[in-house]
Amino acid sequence: MKAQIALGMLAFLALIGVLVVVAIGEPERMAEVTRAFEARQIETGASLFEANCRPCHGPQGQGIQAVAPALNAPDLFDGSRLAAVGFGGTLPDYVRGVVAAGRPVPSAGTNYPQRMPAWGQEYGGPLRSDQVDALVAYVLNWEARALAGGGAPPTPSGPTVGADITVALPPGDAQRGKALSEGGLGCSGCHILAPVGPAWLASGTEPGIGTRAEQRFQAAGYSGKADSAEQYLFESVVAPNAYIEPGYQANIMPLNFADRLSSQDMADLIAYMLSLK
Repeated sequence: MKAQIALGMLAFLALIGVLVVVAIGEPERMAEVTRAFEARQIETGASLFEANCRPCHGPQGQGIQAVAPALNAPDLFDGSRLAAVGFGGTLPDYVRGVVAAGRPVPSAGTNYPQRMPAWGQEYGGPLRSDQVDALVAYVLNWEARALAGGGAPPTPSGPTVGADITVALPPGDAQRGKALSEGGLGCSGCHILAPVGPAWLASGTEPGIGTRAEQRFQAAGYSGKADSAEQYLFESVVAPNAYIEPGYQANIMPLNFADRLSSQDMADLIAYMLSLK
């Protein structure tokens, strides 16, 4: 009997020892589980963002002018944007509310006239609650980068090009021009993804911007100063009100690209547009 009691006590003490060892390592184990869950959630959010949000908010959330604001931006994370709209809650609550409920009415005082649809199922959208949470986690994942300035649109690669469309430009790189148009410049948001400006891509019997540029500066009714396709496209970027294509209005396109683009940027952008036949 005494031997059995002794064995029982030893087994009990061994179990206590195992539990102590497990308890010591439990916080780190739980932290690792949490990190793995958050990583998977951000990865899911990235896929959802690419499929649903990128067309309006741009690659990596850098925004597209006249379409949707930047999310990968300092003012979202330093409290400025929340203060501007009078939101007194937390940033995660703000982002989740906007994603889930959308913006049925365009924000006053902004240059984003399009409404944002509701994405949460509780507001009639297509995404489950966990998917909305994943999108929120992905957006919040940009905080350190945005506050450090890493989410800002690219700066010119040299001195700004100015508005003289007769200046000689360096050889252009169409692939880099495509990247510029899809990035912080926001060209693709208005000319490819949404019908805000004249379409760049061919559609039906209508050719792409590369072919139309060859035809436009020679057409009757053209009021600009270009005498080549390159100059026509140059002018359309730095002086967009010099000639307005039928069906569109003046002052929709930003007027400051002459001060935002370098000669190389302009050459690359023109090379990309000319490639769209």
